Amino acid sequence: MLVFGVDVPLVELVLVIVVIMFVLLIEALVVIGMLLSQMNKMKKTLELVQKMTDTLLALKKEEIEVLDRLKKR
Repeated sequence: MLVFGVDVPLVELVLVIVVIMFVLLIEALVVIGMLLSQMNKMKKTLELVQKMTDTLLALKKEEIEVLDRLKKR
């Protein structure tokens, strides 16, 4: 195959393109795996933040009830 007047072997060119595509595929799989891992960590973090918020809210309610009881005395 002639490209700009230079003879380029087509088989080797196809093999190089296949190798490059394979490397890009592996890189994409690694990135997707890392994103899924990060997403799972973020989900756990959000659950913990929600649990902490609920606990703080319950503590505030108890604190208000105790203060109200102290005011009534």
